Amino acid sequence: MASSKLSTAQLQGNLRRFIIFRLFYSARFYYPVFTVLFLDYGLTLEQFAILNIVWALTIVLAEVPSGALADIVGRKRLVVFAAIMMVVEMALIAFAPIGASPFLFPLFLANRICSGLSEAAASGADEALAYDSLKALGREDDWSKILQRTTQVVSFGFFMTMILGAFAYDPNTVNGLLSAIDSQWQLSNNLVIRLPVILTLMTSFIVLGTALGFHDIDIDIDIDIGEGESSDSLQLTGNSLLDPFRKIVVAAKWTINHRFVLFVILAALALDSVGRQFVVLASEYYRVIDIPVSWFGFIGAGMSLVGMVNAILSRYLVTNHSPLFNFLTLSFLLMTGLIGLGLAIPYYGVIFAVGAFAMMGMVQFQSSYYINKEVDSVHRATVLSFKGLALNLGLGFASLLYTAYVSLLRAQQEGTVPEAAFRDAIFLDALRGFPIYFFALFLLVLLLGRALIKPLSAVLSRR
Repeated sequence: MASSKLSTAQLQGNLRRFIIFRLFYSARFYYPVFTVLFLDYGLTLEQFAILNIVWALTIVLAEVPSGALADIVGRKRLVVFAAIMMVVEMALIAFAPIGASPFLFPLFLANRICSGLSEAAASGADEALAYDSLKALGREDDWSKILQRTTQVVSFGFFMTMILGAFAYDPNTVNGLLSAIDSQWQLSNNLVIRLPVILTLMTSFIVLGTALGFHDIDIDIDIDIGEGESSDSLQLTGNSLLDPFRKIVVAAKWTINHRFVLFVILAALALDSVGRQFVVLASEYYRVIDIPVSWFGFIGAGMSLVGMVNAILSRYLVTNHSPLFNFLTLSFLLMTGLIGLGLAIPYYGVIFAVGAFAMMGMVQFQSSYYINKEVDSVHRATVLSFKGLALNLGLGFASLLYTAYVSLLRAQQEGTVPEAAFRDAIFLDALRGFPIYFFALFLLVLLLGRALIKPLSAVLSRR
Protein backbone atom coordinates (compact mmCIF):
# COMPACT_ATOMS: atom_id res chain seq x y z
CA MET A 1 0.00 0.00 0.00
CA ALA A 2 1.43 3.36 -0.97
CA SER A 3 1.60 6.05 1.63
CA SER A 4 2.42 9.60 0.79
CA LYS A 5 3.15 12.91 2.51
CA LEU A 6 2.81 14.69 -0.80
CA SER A 7 0.19 17.32 -1.40
CA THR A 8 -2.65 16.86 -3.84
CA ALA A 9 -0.98 19.34 -6.20
CA GLN A 10 2.28 17.34 -6.16
CA LEU A 11 0.47 14.08 -6.84
CA GLN A 12 -1.47 15.62 -9.71
CA GLY A 13 1.81 17.08 -10.98
CA ASN A 14 3.20 13.54 -11.14
CA LEU A 15 0.34 12.55 -13.43
CA ARG A 16 0.97 15.50 -15.76
CA ARG A 17 4.70 14.81 -15.80
CA PHE A 18 4.06 11.14 -16.60
CA ILE A 19 2.28 12.15 -19.81
CA ILE A 20 4.94 14.74 -20.71
CA PHE A 21 7.73 12.25 -19.97
CA ARG A 22 6.16 9.59 -22.21
CA LEU A 23 5.55 12.16 -24.96
CA PHE A 24 9.10 13.47 -25.24
CA TYR A 25 10.80 10.17 -24.39
CA SER A 26 9.18 8.59 -27.45
CA ALA A 27 9.61 11.69 -29.66
CA ARG A 28 12.72 10.48 -31.47
CA PHE A 29 13.14 12.29 -34.76
CA TYR A 30 15.50 9.69 -36.22
CA TYR A 31 12.93 6.86 -36.14
CA PRO A 32 11.69 7.33 -39.75
CA VAL A 33 15.29 7.09 -41.02
CA PHE A 34 16.69 4.81 -38.32
CA THR A 35 18.53 2.26 -40.46
CA VAL A 36 19.53 4.74 -43.16
CA LEU A 37 20.96 7.16 -40.60
CA PHE A 38 23.26 4.55 -39.06
CA LEU A 39 24.52 3.53 -42.49
CA ASP A 40 24.99 7.13 -43.64
CA TYR A 41 27.20 7.77 -40.63
CA GLY A 42 29.53 5.14 -42.10
CA LEU A 43 28.55 1.90 -40.35
CA THR A 44 28.26 -1.36 -42.28
CA LEU A 45 25.17 -3.58 -42.32
CA GLU A 46 27.05 -6.13 -40.21
CA GLN A 47 27.90 -3.49 -37.61
CA PHE A 48 24.30 -2.30 -37.62
CA ALA A 49 23.09 -5.85 -36.89
CA ILE A 50 25.62 -6.21 -34.05
CA LEU A 51 24.47 -2.91 -32.52
CA ASN A 52 20.84 -4.05 -32.54
CA ILE A 53 21.78 -7.30 -30.82
CA VAL A 54 23.75 -5.40 -28.16
CA TRP A 55 20.79 -3.07 -27.61
CA ALA A 56 18.36 -5.97 -27.16
CA LEU A 57 20.70 -7.86 -24.81
CA THR A 58 21.22 -4.75 -22.69
CA ILE A 59 17.47 -4.35 -22.22
CA VAL A 60 16.97 -8.05 -21.42
CA LEU A 61 19.77 -8.06 -18.82
CA ALA A 62 18.82 -4.76 -17.18
CA GLU A 63 15.01 -4.89 -17.41
CA VAL A 64 14.11 -6.81 -14.26
CA PRO A 65 16.98 -5.62 -11.98
CA SER A 66 16.07 -2.02 -12.81
CA GLY A 67 12.45 -2.66 -11.91
CA ALA A 68 13.50 -4.16 -8.58
CA LEU A 69 15.77 -1.16 -7.92
CA ALA A 70 12.86 1.18 -8.64
CA ASP A 71 10.78 -0.58 -5.98
CA ILE A 72 13.65 -0.33 -3.47
CA VAL A 73 15.42 3.02 -4.00
CA GLY A 74 12.48 4.94 -5.45
CA ARG A 75 10.87 5.22 -8.86
CA LYS A 76 11.99 8.82 -9.40
CA ARG A 77 15.68 7.86 -9.24
CA LEU A 78 15.23 5.27 -11.97
CA VAL A 79 13.25 7.69 -14.15
CA VAL A 80 15.95 10.35 -13.72
CA PHE A 81 18.62 7.76 -14.57
CA ALA A 82 16.67 6.83 -17.71
CA ALA A 83 16.55 10.50 -18.72
CA ILE A 84 20.29 10.97 -18.10
CA MET A 85 21.05 7.89 -20.22
CA MET A 86 18.88 9.33 -23.02
CA VAL A 87 20.89 12.57 -22.96
CA VAL A 88 24.17 10.62 -23.04
CA GLU A 89 23.08 8.24 -25.82
CA MET A 90 22.04 11.10 -28.09
CA ALA A 91 25.13 13.21 -27.31
CA LEU A 92 27.40 10.27 -28.22
CA ILE A 93 26.20 10.19 -31.83
CA ALA A 94 25.23 13.85 -32.24
CA PHE A 95 28.96 14.66 -32.21
CA ALA A 96 30.27 11.35 -33.62
CA PRO A 97 32.48 11.53 -36.73
CA ILE A 98 30.84 10.74 -40.07
CA GLY A 99 32.70 8.41 -42.42
CA ALA A 100 35.68 6.13 -41.85
CA SER A 101 36.88 6.57 -38.27
CA PRO A 102 38.17 4.16 -35.61
CA PHE A 103 35.92 5.94 -33.08
CA LEU A 104 32.66 5.52 -35.01
CA PHE A 105 31.67 1.98 -34.02
CA PRO A 106 32.73 2.33 -30.34
CA LEU A 107 30.63 5.50 -30.03
CA PHE A 108 27.59 3.81 -31.55
CA LEU A 109 28.18 0.77 -29.37
CA ALA A 110 28.15 3.00 -26.29
CA ASN A 111 25.03 4.67 -27.70
CA ARG A 112 23.19 1.32 -27.94
CA ILE A 113 24.22 0.30 -24.40
CA CYS A 114 23.05 3.63 -22.95
CA SER A 115 19.84 3.38 -24.94
CA GLY A 116 19.18 -0.14 -23.62
CA LEU A 117 19.86 0.95 -20.03
CA SER A 118 17.56 3.93 -20.49
CA GLU A 119 14.73 1.81 -21.90
CA ALA A 120 15.09 -0.73 -19.08
CA ALA A 121 15.17 1.93 -16.35
CA ALA A 122 12.15 3.80 -17.68
CA SER A 123 10.14 0.63 -18.29
CA GLY A 124 7.78 0.23 -15.36
CA ALA A 125 9.28 2.92 -13.12
CA ASP A 126 7.42 5.88 -14.65
CA GLU A 127 4.19 3.88 -14.85
CA ALA A 128 4.47 2.68 -11.24
CA LEU A 129 5.08 6.25 -10.07
CA ALA A 130 2.03 7.52 -11.95
CA TYR A 131 -0.27 4.72 -10.75
CA ASP A 132 0.81 5.11 -7.12
CA SER A 133 0.17 8.86 -7.38
CA LEU A 134 -3.32 8.10 -8.65
CA LYS A 135 -3.77 5.58 -5.85
CA ALA A 136 -2.68 8.11 -3.23
CA LEU A 137 -5.33 10.45 -4.62
CA GLY A 138 -7.94 7.70 -4.22
CA ARG A 139 -8.57 7.64 -7.98
CA GLU A 140 -7.37 4.19 -9.06
CA ASP A 141 -10.49 3.77 -11.20
CA ASP A 142 -9.27 6.66 -13.38
CA TRP A 143 -6.21 4.69 -14.57
CA SER A 144 -7.88 3.76 -17.85
CA LYS A 145 -8.56 7.47 -18.48
CA ILE A 146 -4.91 8.35 -17.80
CA LEU A 147 -3.76 5.58 -20.14
CA GLN A 148 -6.12 6.74 -22.87
CA ARG A 149 -4.98 10.34 -22.61
CA THR A 150 -1.30 9.33 -22.53
CA THR A 151 -1.69 7.09 -25.56
CA GLN A 152 -3.43 9.80 -27.54
CA VAL A 153 -0.87 12.48 -26.64
CA VAL A 154 2.07 10.17 -27.42
CA SER A 155 0.44 9.10 -30.70
CA PHE A 156 0.05 12.71 -31.80
CA GLY A 157 3.62 13.46 -30.76
CA PHE A 158 4.87 10.45 -32.69
CA PHE A 159 2.91 11.66 -35.74
CA MET A 160 4.69 15.02 -35.65
CA THR A 161 8.05 13.35 -34.99
CA MET A 162 7.77 11.06 -38.00
CA ILE A 163 6.89 13.93 -40.34
CA LEU A 164 9.49 16.38 -39.03
CA GLY A 165 12.22 13.73 -38.73
CA ALA A 166 11.78 12.64 -42.35
CA PHE A 167 11.82 16.25 -43.60
CA ALA A 168 14.84 17.13 -41.43
CA TYR A 169 16.83 14.33 -43.08
CA ASP A 170 16.23 15.61 -46.62
CA PRO A 171 18.96 18.13 -47.63
CA ASN A 172 16.81 19.55 -50.45
CA THR A 173 13.88 20.24 -48.10
CA VAL A 174 16.01 21.71 -45.32
CA ASN A 175 18.09 23.94 -47.59
CA GLY A 176 15.03 24.93 -49.63
CA LEU A 177 13.32 26.20 -46.48
CA LEU A 178 16.48 28.02 -45.36
CA SER A 179 16.89 29.63 -48.79
CA ALA A 180 13.36 30.95 -48.59
CA ILE A 181 14.42 32.85 -45.46
CA ASP A 182 17.89 33.87 -46.61
CA SER A 183 19.57 32.78 -49.84
CA GLN A 184 22.92 32.59 -48.04
CA TRP A 185 21.72 30.00 -45.52
CA GLN A 186 22.76 26.46 -46.47
CA LEU A 187 23.66 23.35 -44.47
CA SER A 188 26.18 20.70 -45.50
CA ASN A 189 24.98 17.14 -46.05
CA ASN A 190 26.94 15.98 -43.00
CA LEU A 191 25.10 18.45 -40.78
CA VAL A 192 21.73 17.45 -42.23
CA ILE A 193 22.51 13.82 -41.37
CA ARG A 194 22.89 14.92 -37.75
CA LEU A 195 19.72 17.01 -37.62
CA PRO A 196 17.28 14.29 -36.44
CA VAL A 197 19.80 13.30 -33.75
CA ILE A 198 20.33 16.91 -32.67
CA LEU A 199 16.56 17.45 -32.44
CA THR A 200 16.24 14.32 -30.29
CA LEU A 201 19.13 15.50 -28.10
CA MET A 202 17.19 18.72 -27.50
CA THR A 203 14.05 16.82 -26.47
CA SER A 204 16.16 14.63 -24.16
CA PHE A 205 16.84 17.69 -22.00
CA ILE A 206 13.09 18.23 -21.74
CA VAL A 207 12.80 14.60 -20.64
CA LEU A 208 15.48 15.14 -17.99
CA GLY A 209 13.83 18.31 -16.68
CA THR A 210 10.49 16.52 -16.47
CA ALA A 211 12.05 13.55 -14.64
CA LEU A 212 13.70 15.83 -12.08
CA GLY A 213 10.29 17.39 -11.36
CA PHE A 214 8.69 14.12 -10.24
CA HIS A 215 7.90 13.60 -6.55
CA ASP A 216 8.60 10.15 -5.15
CA ILE A 217 6.06 8.35 -2.99
CA ASP A 218 7.02 6.54 0.20
CA ILE A 219 6.29 2.83 -0.05
CA ASP A 220 6.34 0.23 2.71
CA ILE A 221 8.82 -2.39 1.55
CA ASP A 222 7.92 -5.17 3.99
CA ILE A 223 6.86 -7.73 1.41
CA ASP A 224 4.49 -10.65 1.89
CA ILE A 225 5.14 -13.31 -0.73
CA GLY A 226 1.92 -15.23 -0.40
CA GLU A 227 -1.60 -14.32 0.54
CA GLY A 228 -1.80 -14.62 4.31
CA GLU A 229 1.65 -16.24 4.51
CA SER A 230 3.38 -13.85 6.88
CA SER A 231 6.10 -16.40 7.60
CA ASP A 232 7.38 -15.90 4.08
CA SER A 233 7.68 -12.13 4.34
CA LEU A 234 11.01 -10.59 3.47
CA GLN A 235 12.41 -7.36 4.85
CA LEU A 236 14.41 -5.44 2.26
CA THR A 237 16.60 -2.86 3.91
CA GLY A 238 18.02 -1.28 0.76
CA ASN A 239 21.55 -1.52 2.26
CA SER A 240 22.65 -4.69 0.47
CA LEU A 241 23.68 -5.17 -3.11
CA LEU A 242 21.68 -8.40 -3.03
CA ASP A 243 18.43 -6.61 -2.21
CA PRO A 244 17.40 -6.06 -5.87
CA PHE A 245 17.88 -9.77 -6.59
CA ARG A 246 15.95 -10.77 -3.48
CA LYS A 247 13.24 -8.40 -4.62
CA ILE A 248 13.16 -10.13 -8.01
CA VAL A 249 12.70 -13.53 -6.35
CA VAL A 250 9.91 -12.19 -4.14
CA ALA A 251 8.11 -10.54 -7.06
CA ALA A 252 8.55 -13.66 -9.22
CA LYS A 253 6.92 -15.81 -6.51
CA TRP A 254 4.13 -13.27 -6.23
CA THR A 255 3.55 -13.38 -9.98
CA ILE A 256 3.49 -17.18 -10.07
CA ASN A 257 0.98 -17.24 -7.20
CA HIS A 258 -1.22 -14.70 -9.01
CA ARG A 259 -2.00 -16.68 -12.13
CA PHE A 260 -4.17 -13.99 -13.71
CA VAL A 261 -1.18 -11.61 -13.91
CA LEU A 262 0.89 -14.43 -15.39
CA PHE A 263 -1.84 -15.03 -18.00
CA VAL A 264 -1.86 -11.31 -18.91
CA ILE A 265 1.92 -11.34 -19.44
CA LEU A 266 1.77 -14.49 -21.61
CA ALA A 267 -1.12 -13.13 -23.68
CA ALA A 268 0.76 -9.84 -24.18
CA LEU A 269 3.86 -11.77 -25.29
CA ALA A 270 1.90 -13.75 -27.92
CA LEU A 271 0.23 -10.69 -29.43
CA ASP A 272 3.10 -8.23 -29.21
CA SER A 273 5.89 -10.51 -30.47
CA VAL A 274 4.14 -11.18 -33.78
CA GLY A 275 2.90 -7.62 -34.27
CA ARG A 276 6.30 -6.08 -33.52
CA GLN A 277 8.12 -8.56 -35.75
CA PHE A 278 6.10 -7.28 -38.70
CA VAL A 279 6.65 -3.64 -37.70
CA VAL A 280 10.42 -4.26 -37.86
CA LEU A 281 9.94 -5.43 -41.46
CA ALA A 282 7.28 -2.90 -42.44
CA SER A 283 9.42 -0.75 -44.76
CA GLU A 284 10.33 -3.80 -46.85
CA TYR A 285 6.64 -4.74 -47.08
CA TYR A 286 5.76 -1.23 -48.29
CA ARG A 287 8.41 -1.54 -51.00
CA VAL A 288 7.06 -4.92 -52.11
CA ILE A 289 3.53 -3.55 -52.51
CA ASP A 290 4.86 -0.70 -54.68
CA ILE A 291 4.55 2.20 -52.23
CA PRO A 292 7.14 4.93 -52.98
CA VAL A 293 9.87 5.36 -50.35
CA SER A 294 8.95 9.03 -50.01
CA TRP A 295 5.64 7.96 -48.47
CA PHE A 296 7.11 5.76 -45.73
CA GLY A 297 7.30 8.61 -43.19
CA PHE A 298 3.71 9.62 -43.86
CA ILE A 299 2.53 6.04 -43.42
CA GLY A 300 4.34 5.79 -40.09
CA ALA A 301 2.77 9.06 -39.01
CA GLY A 302 -0.65 7.81 -40.06
CA MET A 303 -0.18 4.63 -38.02
CA SER A 304 0.54 6.77 -34.96
CA LEU A 305 -2.77 8.58 -35.41
CA VAL A 306 -4.52 5.21 -35.51
CA GLY A 307 -3.11 4.78 -32.00
CA MET A 308 -5.38 7.57 -30.78
CA VAL A 309 -8.43 5.61 -31.92
CA ASN A 310 -7.00 2.41 -30.46
CA ALA A 311 -6.75 4.07 -27.06
CA ILE A 312 -10.50 4.73 -27.08
CA LEU A 313 -11.22 1.16 -28.16
CA SER A 314 -8.86 -0.28 -25.54
CA ARG A 315 -10.48 1.70 -22.75
CA TYR A 316 -13.93 0.54 -23.87
CA LEU A 317 -12.78 -3.09 -23.91
CA VAL A 318 -11.16 -3.15 -20.47
CA THR A 319 -14.04 -1.37 -18.77
CA ASN A 320 -16.87 -3.28 -20.44
CA HIS A 321 -15.61 -6.77 -21.27
CA SER A 322 -13.73 -9.67 -19.72
CA PRO A 323 -9.98 -10.25 -20.17
CA LEU A 324 -10.65 -13.39 -22.23
CA PHE A 325 -13.04 -11.54 -24.54
CA ASN A 326 -10.43 -8.83 -25.03
CA PHE A 327 -7.69 -11.37 -25.79
CA LEU A 328 -9.92 -13.05 -28.37
CA THR A 329 -10.80 -9.66 -29.90
CA LEU A 330 -7.16 -8.58 -30.25
CA SER A 331 -6.25 -12.02 -31.61
CA PHE A 332 -8.97 -11.74 -34.27
CA LEU A 333 -7.76 -8.26 -35.30
CA LEU A 334 -4.15 -9.41 -35.52
CA MET A 335 -4.94 -12.63 -37.38
CA THR A 336 -7.10 -10.76 -39.91
CA GLY A 337 -4.25 -8.31 -40.52
CA LEU A 338 -1.64 -11.07 -40.88
CA ILE A 339 -3.71 -12.98 -43.43
CA GLY A 340 -4.32 -9.77 -45.40
CA LEU A 341 -0.62 -8.91 -45.37
CA GLY A 342 0.17 -12.25 -46.97
CA LEU A 343 -1.94 -11.27 -49.98
CA ALA A 344 0.50 -8.40 -50.71
CA ILE A 345 -2.13 -6.31 -52.50
CA PRO A 346 -0.38 -3.40 -54.29
CA TYR A 347 -0.93 -0.06 -52.53
CA TYR A 348 -4.08 -1.08 -50.65
CA GLY A 349 -2.24 -3.81 -48.76
CA VAL A 350 -1.06 -1.13 -46.35
CA ILE A 351 -4.52 -1.23 -44.76
CA PHE A 352 -3.77 -4.66 -43.29
CA ALA A 353 -0.62 -3.31 -41.63
CA VAL A 354 -2.87 -1.36 -39.25
CA GLY A 355 -3.62 -4.55 -37.31
CA ALA A 356 0.04 -5.20 -36.53
CA PHE A 357 0.81 -1.58 -35.64
CA ALA A 358 -2.32 -1.34 -33.49
CA MET A 359 -1.29 -4.40 -31.52
CA MET A 360 1.67 -2.75 -29.83
CA GLY A 361 -0.35 0.13 -28.40
CA MET A 362 -3.41 -1.94 -27.48
CA VAL A 363 -1.35 -4.65 -25.78
CA GLN A 364 0.57 -2.00 -23.83
CA PHE A 365 -2.69 -0.31 -22.76
CA GLN A 366 -4.55 -3.44 -21.70
CA SER A 367 -1.65 -5.23 -20.00
CA SER A 368 -0.83 -2.03 -18.09
CA TYR A 369 -4.45 -1.67 -17.01
CA TYR A 370 -4.78 -5.22 -15.70
CA ILE A 371 -1.35 -5.54 -14.09
CA ASN A 372 -1.52 -2.22 -12.23
CA LYS A 373 -4.95 -3.06 -10.86
CA GLU A 374 -3.75 -6.43 -9.55
CA VAL A 375 -0.22 -5.72 -8.30
CA ASP A 376 0.64 -4.31 -4.88
CA SER A 377 2.67 -1.10 -4.78
CA VAL A 378 5.71 -2.89 -3.36
CA HIS A 379 5.93 -5.18 -6.40
CA ARG A 380 4.62 -2.83 -9.07
CA ALA A 381 7.75 -1.74 -10.96
CA THR A 382 9.31 -5.21 -10.72
CA VAL A 383 6.27 -7.03 -12.10
CA LEU A 384 5.92 -4.43 -14.85
CA SER A 385 9.56 -5.10 -15.70
CA PHE A 386 8.69 -8.82 -15.97
CA LYS A 387 6.18 -7.83 -18.62
CA GLY A 388 8.80 -5.75 -20.46
CA LEU A 389 11.28 -8.61 -20.29
CA ALA A 390 8.68 -11.07 -21.61
CA LEU A 391 7.84 -8.83 -24.57
CA ASN A 392 11.49 -8.38 -25.51
CA LEU A 393 12.18 -12.11 -25.20
CA GLY A 394 9.10 -12.82 -27.31
CA LEU A 395 10.33 -10.49 -30.03
CA GLY A 396 13.81 -12.00 -29.87
CA PHE A 397 12.46 -15.54 -30.23
CA ALA A 398 10.21 -14.49 -33.12
CA SER A 399 13.19 -12.83 -34.82
CA LEU A 400 15.30 -15.97 -34.48
CA LEU A 401 12.52 -18.13 -35.94
CA TYR A 402 12.02 -15.65 -38.78
CA THR A 403 15.74 -15.64 -39.60
CA ALA A 404 15.88 -19.44 -39.56
CA TYR A 405 12.77 -19.70 -41.76
CA VAL A 406 14.15 -17.20 -44.28
CA SER A 407 17.40 -19.20 -44.47
CA LEU A 408 15.41 -22.38 -45.09
CA LEU A 409 13.33 -20.73 -47.83
CA ARG A 410 16.48 -19.31 -49.42
CA ALA A 411 18.06 -22.76 -49.59
CA GLN A 412 14.90 -24.26 -51.09
CA GLN A 413 14.15 -21.56 -53.66
CA GLU A 414 17.57 -20.36 -54.79
CA GLY A 415 17.78 -20.61 -58.56
CA THR A 416 14.05 -21.31 -59.01
CA VAL A 417 13.06 -17.70 -59.80
CA PRO A 418 14.82 -14.80 -61.53
CA GLU A 419 17.30 -12.98 -59.27
CA ALA A 420 15.32 -9.74 -59.40
CA ALA A 421 12.24 -11.41 -57.93
CA PHE A 422 14.11 -13.75 -55.56
CA ARG A 423 14.30 -11.35 -52.61
CA ASP A 424 10.61 -10.43 -52.82
CA ALA A 425 9.56 -14.06 -53.15
CA ILE A 426 11.50 -15.04 -50.03
CA PHE A 427 10.06 -12.10 -48.08
CA LEU A 428 6.44 -12.86 -49.02
CA ASP A 429 6.74 -16.58 -48.36
CA ALA A 430 8.15 -15.87 -44.90
CA LEU A 431 5.42 -13.30 -44.26
CA ARG A 432 2.75 -15.90 -45.04
CA GLY A 433 4.09 -18.01 -42.19
CA PHE A 434 3.15 -15.36 -39.62
CA PRO A 435 -0.52 -16.45 -39.25
CA ILE A 436 0.56 -20.05 -38.59
CA TYR A 437 3.07 -18.97 -35.94
CA PHE A 438 0.56 -16.71 -34.21
CA PHE A 439 -2.15 -19.40 -34.24
CA ALA A 440 0.27 -21.76 -32.47
CA LEU A 441 0.97 -19.09 -29.83
CA PHE A 442 -2.76 -18.39 -29.51
CA LEU A 443 -3.56 -22.04 -28.78
CA LEU A 444 -0.66 -22.28 -26.33
CA VAL A 445 -1.87 -19.26 -24.34
CA LEU A 446 -5.42 -20.67 -24.18
CA LEU A 447 -4.16 -24.07 -23.00
CA LEU A 448 -1.88 -22.52 -20.37
CA GLY A 449 -4.68 -20.23 -19.23
CA ARG A 450 -7.02 -23.21 -18.86
CA ALA A 451 -4.42 -25.10 -16.83
CA LEU A 452 -3.14 -22.21 -14.69
CA ILE A 453 -6.18 -20.11 -13.87
CA LYS A 454 -8.61 -21.45 -11.30
CA PRO A 455 -11.35 -20.40 -11.05
CA LEU A 456 -11.88 -19.45 -14.66
CA SER A 457 -14.10 -16.56 -13.57
CA ALA A 458 -10.84 -14.57 -13.23
CA VAL A 459 -10.71 -14.22 -17.02
CA LEU A 460 -14.40 -14.61 -17.83
CA SER A 461 -15.70 -11.67 -15.79
CA ARG A 462 -15.05 -7.94 -16.17
CA ARG A 463 -12.34 -6.70 -13.80
